[in-house]
Amino acid sequence: MITGAPSGTSAGPLPRALASATDRRFLEHLLVHGPSSRTDIAASTGLSRPTASEAATRLSQTGLLRIVETPPAKKRGRIPEIYDLDPAYGHTLSLAAAAGRTRVQTHDLRGILLDETTLDLPDSMTPGEFETTLRDLVTTTVSATGSPCLAATASQGNPVDPVSQRPVVLPASAFPEGRGDVGALLREICSGPVRLDNDVNWATLAEQRIGVARGIDELIMVYLGPGVGAGLVMSGTVQRGRHGAAGELSYLRSGGRTLISQLLEHGIAAPGKDRLDVPGCLSLFEATPAPDNARLFVEAVARQIANIAAITDPQAVVLSGPIADSAAFTRMLVRALQPLLLNADLEVLSSALGEDAPLIGASLAARDMAESHFWGNYRS
Repeated sequence: MITGAPSGTSAGPLPRALASATDRRFLEHLLVHGPSSRTDIAASTGLSRPTASEAATRLSQTGLLRIVETPPAKKRGRIPEIYDLDPAYGHTLSLAAAAGRTRVQTHDLRGILLDETTLDLPDSMTPGEFETTLRDLVTTTVSATGSPCLAATASQGNPVDPVSQRPVVLPASAFPEGRGDVGALLREICSGPVRLDNDVNWATLAEQRIGVARGIDELIMVYLGPGVGAGLVMSGTVQRGRHGAAGELSYLRSGGRTLISQLLEHGIAAPGKDRLDVPGCLSLFEATPAPDNARLFVEAVARQIANIAAITDPQAVVLSGPIADSAAFTRMLVRALQPLLLNADLEVLSSALGEDAPLIGASLAARDMAESHFWGNYRS
């Protein structure tokens, strides 16, 4: 039988599972509070000082921690050592590719931005040119950050198969390109886990974790822009479906027609494309009085949101995207939704994170993955 040592004493090495739990508490304090002494960490976490000291030693041996400059002595006695994460240990990388524009960011394990690069990628690029440009962009960003990449995520407009991590190009997709194997590219520069996902899924994760839907475990997030999509959170987890196509709002049907085909008829279609012309659509909702096709557009969206809500019974629906940014559109949608809902207490919320939400969600996931990978390989 293992017995614990009295508080403030050490009775030899802790059992491995207990030592790992102790080290997690030590590291969590540093992630939240920043540079700290062992005494401060012990007081904050409830660990004894000898136990905190042992945790510091074990974590330092991984290269994750370093001793930073100690404060000047204000009185006689031992100067406390101050521990912090070692920036040389590594970073996370997140990438968002949408509408001809790519952003790459690196963060430390606290989520502090280290480097960011933005590049416009024209639609005329071939898959080979796209991949070469993206490789140069990612490589440059990692080099500028100056430490190993511990985990990487990427966001794109198409659904992503959760198993193969390849883009799924659906019929009449607003983002049909699916160019290049972004996952393979990221695995070239990242020694840790890599994950791709649809941009609305990443945005949904961000809103549920730190945005307007923070802490809401049953949620629909609807994106309305050149294309239309939805993210689903059930029991606190973003649902992706077997093939990654969960939440493809555009393909829900009423009267034998898909939602996107109805919106292209009632709204303004981009010339020569199966995408909505966002400025043209916004002009419909801003007109006074709103024309009939603006009303038909809103009612088509409301019907499908109500259908998803009837199946999933969410607490809230979050509206995002440039069309949803229109206050006039939102007012019309809320009115159209009210008579269709089974639960009249459904909250209708506007996105707090805007167009940055997919990259924010990808960044949050990359840090989760890096931490999980660290502990999965940790030997206390």
